Amino acid sequence: MTKIYNILWVDDEHDHPEMEPFIIQAEARGIILIGYSNFKEGFEALQRNLNYYDGVLLDALFFFDESSTTPNKKGLGASIGKLNELKGKKVFPHFVLSGQSSFTDEQNDILEANDLRCYNKKEPEDVKELLETIKSEADIQTDLQIKHENQSLFEVLKDYPDSARDTFISIFKGLKGFDNQFDDQLYFTQLRIILETIFRRANAFGLLHDKCVQVSGGKVNLYESYLFLSGLDTNHFKVNCSFTHFPKLIANNVKTIIHTTGAASHTSVVDITENIHIQAYRKGVNTTYLLYSLALQLMDVLIWFDGYSKTNSDIAKNKSYWQDLEYDAEGNKFEISEIERVAPNGWASVLLNNKTKSISVYKGDVANLNLSAGDKIKFTIKDSSQAQNITKL
Repeated sequence: MTKIYNILWVDDEHDHPEMEPFIIQAEARGIILIGYSNFKEGFEALQRNLNYYDGVLLDALFFFDESSTTPNKKGLGASIGKLNELKGKKVFPHFVLSGQSSFTDEQNDILEANDLRCYNKKEPEDVKELLETIKSEADIQTDLQIKHENQSLFEVLKDYPDSARDTFISIFKGLKGFDNQFDDQLYFTQLRIILETIFRRANAFGLLHDKCVQVSGGKVNLYESYLFLSGLDTNHFKVNCSFTHFPKLIANNVKTIIHTTGAASHTSVVDITENIHIQAYRKGVNTTYLLYSLALQLMDVLIWFDGYSKTNSDIAKNKSYWQDLEYDAEGNKFEISEIERVAPNGWASVLLNNKTKSISVYKGDVANLNLSAGDKIKFTIKDSSQAQNITKL
């Protein structure tokens, strides 16, 4: 997989047709240039999404803001000043590329004061050297190392809110030993929010029932969602899915994340300090490893879901597996299954739970309903082993 470098590019001519060869040349090296014509818009984008960008490329003369009519040095000076200001949050390798002779051929106060070189966009060798330097200097940055080491994950996260990427970068930094002081309340909450996003996306594909993501004004019920995607009956919504979407280990990962972070219902109202299991755990093991283990499990869930949703994107087909659950007056659930066999003594049997549980059908019901192998019936279960309230479908 090719390494990708996302570079903020501020140049008033970034979208000019003459720049297309340069853009293509950069992309061939994995450098994606995200262009803006002025300082204000470009650096607002940078500040909104610090962990997305891996470096900054500046023209020598460009617009200061949307109202500017003449490119000038003000934008360059403001850009360098802002990059220095942001060093406390993130250090961005930054470069200047221009065709202006006052920057490429003469001594320039701004460049000299900031120990910067101006690469000449009119010189092919200069451009080639610039692109290689962008990559080599960006590679030193911890954030980019993390993204390159975990490209499969971060490729998936392009479809998720920026906060998801930020969460995993912070966790990977902790794993690398840069920061081991995590607030469980904050990061457990972030993991739940990412899981909620997965479930919302599952609903958009028709994989998850609407009832699971439309609780109390649009909240996601995490545990009910887990049950539905695991092919199990929901506890409160009286629906299930006849097709099991979650593989066993993915289902286990999701269940562990939900229960450990205390999110038995929703993502936004859980106080981890009130989770007695976490607090008991903390008394003996007060480390960040629990958080890391949950994050790593969630990474597998994200990567699995990305592939699964792409190969199971037929919304109508996915919704065809949705089932409403019916109950009798005593609260017993109606099941639907086919007669597996009719024994010589007149009794019949049906199989439930992926054909792992056998339920008997009384011979009198078999005779009265004229049942034979292959017939579909609806029924409740008496004493966990015998069908009753039988209707032939």
